[in-house]
Formats: sequence, C-alpha cells, structure tokens
Amino acid sequence: MSARRFLSFVVLLAVRPLFALEAPPAPRLLTYKTVAGVALKAHVFEPAQLSNEPRAAIVLFHGGGWNSGDGTWVYPSAQRFAKLGMVAVAIDYRLSDEKSVTPIEAMEDARDAIRWVRAQAPTLRIDPKHVAAYGVSAGGHLAASTAMVPKVDPTSMPDALVLYSPAIAIADSGWARKLLLGRAKPEEISPDQFIRAGLPPTLISQGQEDTMTPFGGAMVFMRHMKATGNVCELRRYSGVGHLLTRNLDEQEWGFDPDPVARMDAYRAEEAFLASHGFLPPQPAAPEGPEATVRAFMEALNARDSEGMGKRMAEDVVVFQTEGDQARLQAKGRAALRSTLESECKQMPSLHREPHMLTTNGAFVSVRERSTWKTEKGDERSQNAMTMYEVEAGKIRRIWRFPAQN
Repeated sequence: MSARRFLSFVVLLAVRPLFALEAPPAPRLLTYKTVAGVALKAHVFEPAQLSNEPRAAIVLFHGGGWNSGDGTWVYPSAQRFAKLGMVAVAIDYRLSDEKSVTPIEAMEDARDAIRWVRAQAPTLRIDPKHVAAYGVSAGGHLAASTAMVPKVDPTSMPDALVLYSPAIAIADSGWARKLLLGRAKPEEISPDQFIRAGLPPTLISQGQEDTMTPFGGAMVFMRHMKATGNVCELRRYSGVGHLLTRNLDEQEWGFDPDPVARMDAYRAEEAFLASHGFLPPQPAAPEGPEATVRAFMEALNARDSEGMGKRMAEDVVVFQTEGDQARLQAKGRAALRSTLESECKQMPSLHREPHMLTTNGAFVSVRERSTWKTEKGDERSQNAMTMYEVEAGKIRRIWRFPAQN
C-alpha cells in the first residue's frame, strides 16, 4: 500500500462514527425546590431491574456556561448510568441572567439537589452513603463546588465526583467575573482554591487542547488533590479540546466529539464508580490510545520486554515506509519483540523520547527523537514520525516514517 493511500485510509477510519446513542426513555419529573414560584425539576431515571436493595445514585449537572441548558442535556449519561443499575438524577438549576441570578444561585441549587436526593432515599430506594455528583463543563464546577467551596455541609457533599471537561480552575475567568455581577470574585468560588484533606474520590476527563476549561487547570487540581491525600484520577486526551471535540477552532458550540476518546472516557467513568462501590464490578477500563503508546515507549526505553508485549496485540503489524511505499517490517507480537530486542542490543544506549503526540480516534501520531552514543562515545540523534493504531489498550498496527537527522 502506498503511503498516500494509507493516509487517506486512516482519515476515513478516524472520522467514521463508531457508535450511536439510543434515545433515552422518559424520566420521572419531580420538583426538588421552588424559588420565587418557579419549580426546579429533578429528572429521575431509575434502573429497569427491580431490587429490594438500596441503589447508588448519581446527580448530574449540565454545562452551558452557567447561563444556558437544562437537565435534558445530560440525558444520555443519565440513561447510561441507570442502565448500569444506578438511580440517575439530572438537575435543572437557575441560570445566570446578568441581572440578578449568578453562578452563586446555581451553586445553592446544586447543594440543595444533593440534599434532596439523600432525603428521597427511602422513596427512590437509594443508599444515602453512595451519592455521586457528575458535572460537565460549568456543571463540573457546580458538582465540585458541592464538596469544596465554602458552605459545604455533610448533607450536600457527594461521596464521589465524576467530572467531564470541568470548570474547576476559574480564578482568572473573565466570563465568571462578568456573571458574578460583583457579588464575589471568581477565585472565591473556584474549586481549586479550596482543596483540603477528606474530599470525595474524583475522576476528571479532559482534552489537552481545551481552550474553554484549560487542561493545565485540571493538571494542577489533580496534583494538589493527591498532595493533600485525596484520590484524584485525570484522564488526558491529546489532540482534542472541550468536551473532547476534534474541532479545535470552535470549542464553544461547534462540538465534534472524538468517538474513541468519548467511549474511553465513559468506560473510565464506569470503572471508577465500580472501584468505589457505586456499581457492580465492571470490566477494567483499558488505557486510552495515548496512554498505551506512552507506556509502550517507556517499556521500550526500559528494555522491558514483558511491558512491551503487554501493549501489543497478538497480530500486531509494523510497516516501514520507503518513499511512496509501506513495506512490512514485522508481523505478530513475537516477531516485533524480537526486532525491538535486536535493535536494543545493537544500540544499547538508544533512547526514544516522544516530542509531540496527536491522537485522532484510535490513531496516535508521535514525533520521536532518538538519541544514542556511537562506539567512540559520540552522541547522535534522529527525528522520526511513527503512527500507532490502538484498539482496547493494544497496539494493532505501527507505521514508521523515514528518520531525519
């Protein structure tokens, strides 16, 4: 196969939809709070399976920049969790209007929603000690604020946080400052400013190219959480932006979620909740494509044959491009391990450093810099491009492009 035909084939695979979400069933609409005569609704999805045992619950907060959206925006996730056996409750909250309603009111509603769900434990057959909060974008801020921002009390603190592109570091947000109408400063409601010991276990899924809720904020948040003794997992997805969109030029409304990254995030959410007792045991979430490639390269540099083999599919294939042709270099896990081990023996000082990774669905492109020493002790280096196809945490195909000195 020519390199040009191969690249066209990759693009077609990468943009093809991998799955479609079913239309969610109609939930029960209950009022959890009334403000100024307006009833705020809880959209309750219950598992189809009947059970006399209390079920874990998850309270979902939609995104929309604090000023748009409603509970229907998180119906697909609510339905997904209900199918797994949880009581899923999507929440309507007051939206900022730049007149009198600010994110402060939405935070109050979020706390009241958690309290209401716990109070409904006997009616909804919920375990009040297993109530998680789920938040998307601005909803991620609301979910996190129920556990972190002042005015927290035990009845409003969730037992776990699942956050998707969350606004958890907003101290410098001009948009939040505008919506607050001078009633508070953004840093006074930013979850990352209130991290302390004893917070709920937290999972964050974040695109590395996110311009709406920057990845750097999530990274610092995760490090601070761990430094204070909390459990915090961060799933990083390179090459995608807000809500894991592939459309990096328009991340506010023109979403084009990467289907592979999104499915990986969903599996990670389910495995995380299972690991903390909210769901029955679930299949372990495989590493995301980027994590698999990074782990493979680390094992290669460490001369860890077992670690390399763990990330390869049994039928892995490696192609070496030469001009306009892609030549088969190795076929099968055993053959590739033998090839890599031979390279390491011939060049014992060889080290491959990933300089730039771009993920598009199942495909990870890596610009590598290889360094080594000659027999005379002189240092040498090369740059090269390698493309990996990853499926369920296993590398299935590798294409190596010519090296440049």
